[in-house]
Amino acid sequence: MEIIDAIHTRHATRAFQDTPVPIETLTAIVSDAQHTPSWGNSQSWQVAIATGNSLANIKQRFADASDAGQAENADLEKVHRGDFSTFASQNMGHWVGTFRPVIESDSTTYWDSRAHLYRAPAIAYLLLDHDPNSWSIYDLGAFSETLMLAAAGRGVQSLVSYELVKYPDIVREELGLRSHQVVAMGVALGYEQPDKKLNQYRSDRVPVDQILRIVD
Repeated sequence: MEIIDAIHTRHATRAFQDTPVPIETLTAIVSDAQHTPSWGNSQSWQVAIATGNSLANIKQRFADASDAGQAENADLEKVHRGDFSTFASQNMGHWVGTFRPVIESDSTTYWDSRAHLYRAPAIAYLLLDHDPNSWSIYDLGAFSETLMLAAAGRGVQSLVSYELVKYPDIVREELGLRSHQVVAMGVALGYEQPDKKLNQYRSDRVPVDQILRIVD
């Protein structure tokens, strides 16, 4: 798949098939993402992918923690619309308005999928060392986008979601991570259920002239 096709094909997938993604494909996706540029070629990121039993344990423990009312404690602080600029907050409000009817049309699938970490067969946890600087966080964002585009290019869809990282201690325990590693982001990977309305939804983008200024 050409890169432009991958850019336009990648989308948020919220209901995955239970078909496993081959280890070779997961490895190739991360290898592709390694071409992401970073500050001074620092490559501050690490990746731990949960599949099989480890992922089943994470899903069950997340569900148990949520049912028990355990407080969320994501390593990167959760933010809300009010924490964003007016422009960004308006965009988020528009998205909520267009996506809510999709949720309401199949709320059972949405909440069931979310409660089970979207039933993804693989989750790539993107890690940073303790107390990362702002540029390492920026580089990790670039890495995650390259990873998702690489996945799309190989026929694998993805989803970045706070739900995947809201209990980072569980992730660290199940994946044998060091206590100081920051579980910064989770990227669900797998093959989508194309018949689900959740997966057919496409968020729109503001016109380019609202974000672009070219000065001669």
